[in-house]
Amino acid sequence: MNWGAEAIIGAGTWPEVAILARLGSTARIPVISLATTPTPSTPMPFLVRMSYPNSGEPRCLSDVVRSYNWRRVIVVYEDDNYGSISGVLPLLSDELRAGGSRIDYHIALPPWHTVSDDDAADTVRRKLKHVPPQLSKVFIVLRSSPELAVHLFKEAKLLGMMTKGHVWIVNDDITALLDSTDLSPSFISSYMQGVVGISAFVNTTTSFFRDFSSEFQQRFDQEYGTKGQQPGMHAVRAYDAVHALAHAAAGRAEDRSSVALLEGVLLGNISGLSGSISFTREGGLPEEGRGNSAFRVINVVGRSYRELGFWSERHGFFEEETEMGHGRPVVDVLRPVFWPGGTGKTPGGWGMLRIGVPNHTTFNQFVKVEYNDSSGKVKEVTGFCIDVFREILKHLSYDLNYEFIPFRGSYDDLVNRVPLQVIDAAVGDITILAKRAVDVSFTEPILSSGLAMMVPLRPNHTPWTLAKPFTADVWFLILATLTYTAGVLWYLERDSNPEFHGTWCVQLGAALWLIFSTIFFAHGRIHNYYTKTVMVVWLLVVFILTSSFTANLSSILVTEKLGAVPPGSRVGYDGDAFVLKYLKDVLGYKERNIEWIRSPEAYSEAFKSNKISAAYLETPYIRVFLSRYKDFTVSGETHRLGGFGFVFPKDSPLATDFSQVILQLAENGALNNLEKKWFSVTLSSSPTPDNKRKKESLSLDSFWALFLLTGCTSTIILLVFSAHSFLPTKARAAAVSFEPLRQSFKKVWTATAKLNEKRESLKSSEQQGSGMNSP
Repeated sequence: MNWGAEAIIGAGTWPEVAILARLGSTARIPVISLATTPTPSTPMPFLVRMSYPNSGEPRCLSDVVRSYNWRRVIVVYEDDNYGSISGVLPLLSDELRAGGSRIDYHIALPPWHTVSDDDAADTVRRKLKHVPPQLSKVFIVLRSSPELAVHLFKEAKLLGMMTKGHVWIVNDDITALLDSTDLSPSFISSYMQGVVGISAFVNTTTSFFRDFSSEFQQRFDQEYGTKGQQPGMHAVRAYDAVHALAHAAAGRAEDRSSVALLEGVLLGNISGLSGSISFTREGGLPEEGRGNSAFRVINVVGRSYRELGFWSERHGFFEEETEMGHGRPVVDVLRPVFWPGGTGKTPGGWGMLRIGVPNHTTFNQFVKVEYNDSSGKVKEVTGFCIDVFREILKHLSYDLNYEFIPFRGSYDDLVNRVPLQVIDAAVGDITILAKRAVDVSFTEPILSSGLAMMVPLRPNHTPWTLAKPFTADVWFLILATLTYTAGVLWYLERDSNPEFHGTWCVQLGAALWLIFSTIFFAHGRIHNYYTKTVMVVWLLVVFILTSSFTANLSSILVTEKLGAVPPGSRVGYDGDAFVLKYLKDVLGYKERNIEWIRSPEAYSEAFKSNKISAAYLETPYIRVFLSRYKDFTVSGETHRLGGFGFVFPKDSPLATDFSQVILQLAENGALNNLEKKWFSVTLSSSPTPDNKRKKESLSLDSFWALFLLTGCTSTIILLVFSAHSFLPTKARAAAVSFEPLRQSFKKVWTATAKLNEKRESLKSSEQQGSGMNSP
């Protein structure tokens, strides 16, 4: 300090400022730091800090990460021996954790002064290469010197880490360099495109700032030949520091010492470009302003940057300076971002996702892994589940990079690999189970499922099948009623109908023929109106009996075709552990009666060889099986399960995002279209009788009222006719005559016959007319 300096203004990094602070303490002159500095661990009485320690940076960075739904980040910082990172890194970690995110990896770069110029690039390159590819692609640069920042972005660009899918967020240290000569416009346009940064907020709407900015641009243009260069944060703080020193120097009386100058700075209260400025006795800014940090959010585009919006510690994000009291999530406020790689679509922030898929499935319509014959590497992964996965990716608001990793093992083992972080997710025909959901998060089901029994359709060979619709007593009563009705008809028709004359065999045949012919012909040769009354009731009974016979016979034929599964029969399943447990614990099968079937072809062979009598499969598998084998169907009830879903780590935001898209695909019909593409059969198209209701013959309980009706009717008519026949002629005329009743029957019957003749006449006329009109 032999050159007579009365104060030092340090605009470099904290290590540089710390060295100057020690020199200032030795020389007893004030040192004003423009950089964001931590609280010194040892007293530095001559150090004056123009910014708050960490200045709310960790919370602002965390809010940006949380607003874009990034759950894992990688932190890059220059690790020095002066504590510049030891204070801010735990704060950032805590803020990220509070927002549901975490630090995946640390890239600790050595202090710049410990690395030679020749080794700097190699050192940075080695550090970046060590980042595992499956980790997050969101990089937060927390601390860096200008020299190291240049190498960092150069090497990141050369290693392909500034391409599509990557995110780079820088703090105030590097954002401030964008307004300085440390980073040239050509470097910015070549190596920093798409970078998002935060910079300490300065109110640029005041006349004080506008005047300063205008003069700054003129001088910058004169000295560097760059027009329109806005003053950066270092320039603003440097101006305020000089202003504070000038104010302190002007306030000194006769004491011209550096100690008096320091006292004047600490006791001063001025209005600077960055607002009201005052200091504590320890050289820091007052505590009451600590919780009101504010930042600009910028995006590097072209040779400079553009402003996206603002953030304050009290109110969150806002688009304009005048909206500081109305904070909202960043994605709702900030202007569209130009991301690395030239994309406007928000990167997912995930690394190369390792998606586990079943290497072998019983039904490969869900997942099929094909290998290259020469190299043995995975050639292609296809199937319904893969199509759904890719369709979901199209509807996400961000991009995901992934690779399929076939897994040889059980489905339970595949799911367990997710919480162990061997894989990042699992995709396939994975059933959602309570046991599996303890340590992982499932998406909404992509396909509903249930456990059902599949049985073969068997031909009907029973010779007495036609007799099964009715019980024996019903058949007996039908024959008895038929005989009785025939007898009544004979009695009623024997005098008036010439066909009922002759031997008793002829008369009996005529009566039976009359009963049967009336069923199939619209009219018969009936001469007695009493007979017609009996026949009307008899036809009603016959119609009901034939309808019941047909319906019950159809049901019996279907049931017999399905075939019953005898108790103790062997059943097949596809080897899934939870199906085996369900068969034993819920359905009560003995393990010795359960057979593991490994392929669709094996199911068919097992049924043909009578190795199994039935198979329990999840309904999506049955749909696939029935599309190939037509001689099988579902029998019995379907036991509901959770459906097929994708697996993600516990509370993963990807599970939430995937579930949201799955619901959208279900609502717009896309899922249904994929089902039709892969599964041509629906279970509703196969016969599925209700096995809870026993299929049996109809008993007399169902028809006793019907037989009572026809029997009573025939008996009443018989009695009326007999009474009328046995009365003497005079008595018939004097007594209450049955003639009105007979005449009523006659009128009804005559009207019906005329109506029928008229209908047939009209029908024949229409046929003749159509015949004449035809060519």
